[in-house]
Amino acid sequence: MGFILKFILIAVALSWIFSKLLKFFVRTKIRQFATHADELRREEERRKRPEQGGVKVDHIPPTYQEKRNRDLKGGDYIDYEEVKD
Repeated sequence: MGFILKFILIAVALSWIFSKLLKFFVRTKIRQFATHADELRREEERRKRPEQGGVKVDHIPPTYQEKRNRDLKGGDYIDYEEVKD
């Protein structure tokens, strides 16, 4: 009779501890998931709305790119010498 009573008490204690640990981990994971989803939502909203007070360049005209490439052909070699302090 004593063995069965001890077994039942230990089983109840272990199941209680396991349920508390499981509840803790489930709450933690749900909180992490909610935080991550909220960050993703904020990032998506930030991408959708235009920047206020800033300059946004979506396209560089091909004529500008050609002019830029033509202007930057190369330069003169400048010899230098290192100066030690």
